[in-house]
Amino acid sequence: MIRGIHATVIGDSHIRRHIVCQDSSGVYVDGDYGIAVVADGHGSAKHFRSDVGARIAVRISIELLKKYMNQADFAGQFRQHPDFILRQMEKQILMKWREAVEEYHRENPLTEEEKGKLTEEERARLKTVTIYGSTVLIAVMGDGFSYGLLLGDGGFVVLSREGRIFIPVEDPNSHANYTSSLCNTNACLYFQHWFSPDRPRAMFVSTDGLYKSFASEEDFLKYHGLISRMLDDEDKAKKSLKRNFEKRTREGSGDDISIALVFEEEPEGEAVEES
Repeated sequence: MIRGIHATVIGDSHIRRHIVCQDSSGVYVDGDYGIAVVADGHGSAKHFRSDVGARIAVRISIELLKKYMNQADFAGQFRQHPDFILRQMEKQILMKWREAVEEYHRENPLTEEEKGKLTEEERARLKTVTIYGSTVLIAVMGDGFSYGLLLGDGGFVVLSREGRIFIPVEDPNSHANYTSSLCNTNACLYFQHWFSPDRPRAMFVSTDGLYKSFASEEDFLKYHGLISRMLDDEDKAKKSLKRNFEKRTREGSGDDISIALVFEEEPEGEAVEES
């Protein structure tokens, strides 16, 4: 059976500046498949409802991928046409996220306080989806296959059945203070994906607050090896992750930190290596 956990902590800089947590995370596990999702709202002045955008991204992604994974013939179709199906998923995630954002905005129009932060010209030019801008990173483990989709910065890590830990794909368009986003005009062009005909031991997605708390990619991967050794007790692992994230954001990135992972129990006595 596949299992999953997720954890989110507010960034230390957000606490000091009285800013809400702009990360969101979630998992869904059902029989032989599991879905892990994280999202990171941008939080800058024009993205002032990005915390809501991140929550919507997690919810929409899980809802949509559940429908795919529950189709009786999905595994067979996916193995034959993985790229095509993943591109369809990306388009639908983007479309449904934008529909959900527009619906939320209609039901929750801008407050006077929010309007006061913008000039009339800025309000006229600002697109609704921009207000809710967010990244999204997804890992899915199925029965004999796995895949991931990401839009924006963050971490996507796989632990193979042989014990190798690696990053299979990254967003090449994210750098410095720029990241690809669900609110980009041509967002569908910036999605990245990865798939495998095998089911790994574990798959992790995390927001950039975690990656930025490490001095190197090597240390970042080693940390995932440590996490993989805690997974025999899910409640204990989740509490440990939250405590560690609170320390990391306080002493390191200062940013919100989120992780979501799906996994199988690690067989006893097997080593884990980093690469």
